[in-house]
Amino acid sequence: MHKRSGVAKSATIHRLVFVAGMLTWAVVGLPHVEALVRDPARWRDPDTLLWGTAFLTFGAAYWRQAREQGMGAVPLLAVQTVAALGCLATGGTGLDGALFAIIAGQAPETLPQRRALAWVATQVVGMLAVFTVNHPPLQALVQTLIYTGFQGFTFGTALVMVREAEARRELARVHAELQATQVLLATREREGERLRIARELHDSVGHHLTALSLNLEAAAHTAKDPASTEHLRRAREAARTLLSEVRRSVTELRESPLPLLPSLRALAEGVPGLAVHLEVPEALALESSEATHSLFRCVQEILTNTLRHAGARNLWISIVPTEDGGVRVQARDDGRGTAQLTPGTGLTGMRERFTRLGGRVEWRAAAGQGLELEAWLPAAPTTGVGA
Repeated sequence: MHKRSGVAKSATIHRLVFVAGMLTWAVVGLPHVEALVRDPARWRDPDTLLWGTAFLTFGAAYWRQAREQGMGAVPLLAVQTVAALGCLATGGTGLDGALFAIIAGQAPETLPQRRALAWVATQVVGMLAVFTVNHPPLQALVQTLIYTGFQGFTFGTALVMVREAEARRELARVHAELQATQVLLATREREGERLRIARELHDSVGHHLTALSLNLEAAAHTAKDPASTEHLRRAREAARTLLSEVRRSVTELRESPLPLLPSLRALAEGVPGLAVHLEVPEALALESSEATHSLFRCVQEILTNTLRHAGARNLWISIVPTEDGGVRVQARDDGRGTAQLTPGTGLTGMRERFTRLGGRVEWRAAAGQGLELEAWLPAAPTTGVGA
C-alpha cells in the first residue's frame, strides 16, 4: 500500500504542476484573446500574428514536455524560452513575462542545478533586453525584477521538489537493499534450520535405528521359538524400512531447493515509490544454491538500478523456466532511458555472476524507452565457463 501511495502521490504532484502551468499560460493569453474578440481586425497586425504563433508554440512545447517526460527535454525547454521572448517582445500587455516562471519551474527537473540556474539567469538577461527596447530603462528594470522574483520562486520550489524526489529515491534504494538483506538472512536461516534437522535425523534417529536393526538381527539368530523368530524378522524389516525412509528424508532436506517465489515477492513488495509487477511460477526452484543466490541478486540489482537511474513508475519482471530446463529473466521499466548505456558495477557484477554459471545477461536501452534486460541461467550450472 505504501509503495502504491508513493507512486500515486508523485503522479498527482506532476499533474497538479502541469495544470498550474497550463492555467498560467491560459491567463497570459486571455487579454489578447479578449482584445481580438473586440477587434478581429487585429489579426492583420504582424505583431499579433507573431505573438499568436509564439504563444501557441510555447503551449505546445510545454504540453509535450510535461506529458512526455525525458523526450527531448532540453530542446523543448529552449523552444519555450524563445517562444516566451517572442511573446514578451510582441505582446505589449506586460503579462507575458509570467511564461518565464513556467520555464523556471521545469529547469531543475530537466537540467543539473548549476545549468538550470544559468538557464534562468539567461532568461532574466533576455527579459531585460526586451523590456529595455520597449520601455523606459527604469520601467524595464522594475518589470524585470518583478518577473525575476516570480522565476526565483518557481525555481526554488521546483528545486526543493527535485531534491525531495532524489531523497525519496535514495531512501527507496537503501530500503530495497535492506529488504534484500533481510530476505537473504531469512532464507539462509531456513536453509540452516533444514540442515540442522537433517543432521539431527542422521546422527540421532539414524544411529538408533541402525543399532535397533542390528540388535533385532542378532536376536533373530539366537531365538529358538519359530514364532519369536518370525516376529523378530518382521521387526527387523520394519526397522530397515524406517531407516531407509529417514535417510531419504535427510537427503531431500539437504538437496531439495527452496521455492524462489516467497523470497522474490518479499523483495519486490518492499520497494516504495515503484510499482513492481512480478511474474514468477509458484513452484520455481533452482538446483544449486549458488544459482538461486545469483538469480536473487539479479532481481535485487534490477530493482536498485531502476530506483537509482531510471526515474520510472513501473517495473515489470518476468522469471520463467525455459524448454531446456534453465530459467530466463526478462525485465523492463517505463523510465527515461538513455541513448548510450554505460554499465556500472551492478550490471557488470550481474553479468559476471551469470557467466560464471554458464548463463548470460544482455540489456538494451534507448532515450525515452526505459531499460530492457534479459538474463538466462542453464539447467545445470557450469561453474567457470566464460569466467
